[in-house]
Amino acid sequence: MNLFLLPLLLCADPTPAPAWPGFRGDGTSTSAAKNLPLTWSPTENLAWRAPLPGYGQSSPVVWNGRVYVTAVDGAEKEKLLVVAVDAATGRAAWAKEFAAGQKGKNNPMMSRAAPTPVADSDGVVAFFESGDVVALTHAGGVRWQRSLTKDYGAFKNNHGVGSSPAQTDAAVVILIDDGEPSYLVALDKATGKTVWKADRKGRSSWTSPVAARVGGRPAVVVSSSGSLDAYDAATGAELATLGGLVGNNIPSPAVAGDLVVFGAGEGRAKAGAAAPSNGCVRLAATGSKLAFEPEWELKRVVSHHASPLVHRGHAYFVTKAGLVHCVDLATGAERYAERLDNPCWATPVGAGEHVYFFGRDGVTTVLKAGPEFEKVAANRFWGAADFARRQAEAREQAAATLPRPPEGKGPGGGPPVSPEERDAARYSAVGDVVYGVAAVDGGFFARTGTELICVRGPGR
Repeated sequence: MNLFLLPLLLCADPTPAPAWPGFRGDGTSTSAAKNLPLTWSPTENLAWRAPLPGYGQSSPVVWNGRVYVTAVDGAEKEKLLVVAVDAATGRAAWAKEFAAGQKGKNNPMMSRAAPTPVADSDGVVAFFESGDVVALTHAGGVRWQRSLTKDYGAFKNNHGVGSSPAQTDAAVVILIDDGEPSYLVALDKATGKTVWKADRKGRSSWTSPVAARVGGRPAVVVSSSGSLDAYDAATGAELATLGGLVGNNIPSPAVAGDLVVFGAGEGRAKAGAAAPSNGCVRLAATGSKLAFEPEWELKRVVSHHASPLVHRGHAYFVTKAGLVHCVDLATGAERYAERLDNPCWATPVGAGEHVYFFGRDGVTTVLKAGPEFEKVAANRFWGAADFARRQAEAREQAAATLPRPPEGKGPGGGPPVSPEERDAARYSAVGDVVYGVAAVDGGFFARTGTELICVRGPGR
């Protein structure tokens, strides 16, 4: 079956690039990629655009000239899709379909292939909100499959599961904070068997774990719904915990050496309460024990969909409305707070002297890294008129399938909201939403719900 149209533009093969192997690359959302473009438009530096089957909210991952994406399809998300795309041309290398072990509602109010896969030299491992985990070779062969819902219980979250796996050399680590059950589990990359499982207090969130060396040892760090926790990456034993956080349900932590920067956003019932839960701690050793020691906390900064970014001595926090706060990593002192050109859901990417903010509606703001607000460019994937037309069409299609809020309540069953606020929430994930990006030598791969876009500089 032909899943793709021909790319709009063809270009020369890119220079072999460092991999972008998972959510936020290696978990930091920073890249050593060279020759990244600073400017592009619908007619400049867009190498190709490839339509994707189904719908997906996961970020692209890149390994050895292949871009991997996931998607779901069907009225009940009964079809799970893993697609490999040639990075040079945008043509499909292969596409595999699997049956979902747990079906669910397929609409913009739910996660739809939200977890980002991970890749390494042996292949790609994809996790879906149905609880299915599928490991494939780079040629598309199935290595192993298993169902977390079958083994540990069905997921019951009102908006679905959105956590992306992290990976160590030997294991894929998946966070399931879904009320009951809630747990962190490590699966052997070669076999899919459980290496360890750490049960957690029941809660709901959509954050992702980070595998890193913290405090001089391999650890998995989780910021989720009230606490910041560190686990031993080899055994799953808890190393340290910090409680009392508010609103840390979506942003994932950023690890820089022994420092952990974490973000939190405000819900309607938590106005003003989440700001002190944006901050930085150090994982320090006291004798044989480890503990999180506070470094700084912020007073008026919140994060929403995007996770904090640490790059070149500064930390960047972005609200869902597109306000970026830049603070000094060492002290937490605010350097600036400025409006971006577009609301930002994807975590920004730090590369060399620049920070790239890929806006939700396809407008990317490029800033000079550092303590001063210096805008380098504002780049578009679509022209303004074309984008408005596409959004109107997508909204009309979605209106027929979106669930109506319960009587007297908001879109997610929460407190009542105005019609304007209700519609903004209901249609926020409709149409050409930019969910994630991968950076490699010479360019970027940006993913919307239905399209993969390659950005490359001149001559690449």
